[in-house]
Amino acid sequence: MKNLKTFSAISLGCPKNLVDTEVILGLLKGAGYEVIFNSDEADIVIINTCAFIKPAVEESRAVIREELKKKKKIVVIGCLVQRYGDELWQEFPDIACLVTPGEINNICNLLHTSRKLHPGTPEFIYSHNTPRLLTTLNFTAYVKIADGCNNCCSYCLIPKLRGRFRSRPIEDIVKEVEKLALSGVKEIILIAQDTTFYGMDIYGKPELAQLLKELSRIESIQWIRIMYTHPAHLTEEIISIMKEEEKICPYIDIPLQHIEDRILKDMNRPLSGKQVRALIKRLREAIPDIAIRTSLMVGFPTETDGDFKKLVDFVKEVEFDRLGVFKYFAEEGTSAASMSDHVPEQIKEERYNQLLKLQLKISRKKLKNKIGKRIEVVIERLTDELTYARSKYDAPDIDGLVIIAGKIGEVGELVKVEVIGSTEYDLMAKSLL
Repeated sequence: MKNLKTFSAISLGCPKNLVDTEVILGLLKGAGYEVIFNSDEADIVIINTCAFIKPAVEESRAVIREELKKKKKIVVIGCLVQRYGDELWQEFPDIACLVTPGEINNICNLLHTSRKLHPGTPEFIYSHNTPRLLTTLNFTAYVKIADGCNNCCSYCLIPKLRGRFRSRPIEDIVKEVEKLALSGVKEIILIAQDTTFYGMDIYGKPELAQLLKELSRIESIQWIRIMYTHPAHLTEEIISIMKEEEKICPYIDIPLQHIEDRILKDMNRPLSGKQVRALIKRLREAIPDIAIRTSLMVGFPTETDGDFKKLVDFVKEVEFDRLGVFKYFAEEGTSAASMSDHVPEQIKEERYNQLLKLQLKISRKKLKNKIGKRIEVVIERLTDELTYARSKYDAPDIDGLVIIAGKIGEVGELVKVEVIGSTEYDLMAKSLL
């Protein structure tokens, strides 16, 4: 087709944004546009932005500037548009179109409109009938079970950027996963701003456990992974189904942010430090081999040296399997930004580096303890000399790899290996084939 327009998409930020990008790809492909994965060769470049914190905003702006140099039709979508709106046209007058998160379902029409913005409140969430073009490896797919957030943490803009929490019906999610399974997907990763709050808005109670039961019945799905849980909403029912159902990976992503009660209260985080410790204990007692990933924030307003020492002692005590560390940024529009006693940037940086250094030692120790164990892995990439794989204890892109000498199996195949070595973040293994 000579009149076929080509487009490319750049997705910034988290997997939740990636799913939105995949929906955009599906909608445009269904409308007759041709997908080009190299933005240099496309007529239209769509940039799906993140604006959660200052570094994400800076990255989004940097990518826009770089792509505008190529003299393409640039369409900017997502949280940056929701946050800054028409200001972006003043900063980047050559942008062709701005699209907020709540408008992505209308992307095909909006590409042809004049420079007009309809910010509104984000309400759109895709369904199993919405076209979607996966960009992940063909055996793994993210499934967004809800969008928006009701938690209103004092440092966070997500409720303003993504709207109120809104769940998809269980039957709709099941139909999507059944469709993904038929296409060859073996691992699904459940995502939302708060997966453990799933169902509250439409069922009047948390229903993640019931959703997990339904998804576990889909025969060809072999791994189910849960990301972005909230400690205040992680129920005993969820822990129980994770323990009982073999398909659910012994892995949980549970951002905790801090351990000091005063800081947690100021963050508007409902659990106390004591309750957080008790939750981690329950998880490890129920699922002894569980891999726990968390994120912690340093430099929140009023955080003292003593508060930070408690955080360091907590990390030493708990020994998380995976740990992400973030420096606090005073984001305009959040209640925390107006607080007094902000921590100097230099101290934030020192605390950030100290926690990362500590976690490096913990990670090295924990991975070394896996030597001699036999684990199941999924093959992600093959070379003539090495096989790169990932275990059920590792989420794609953010956690470590299992590296196997030689070329074994096929991409997407699940195989058993024996761990024979480790580094700070990766495992070395030999095939048991």
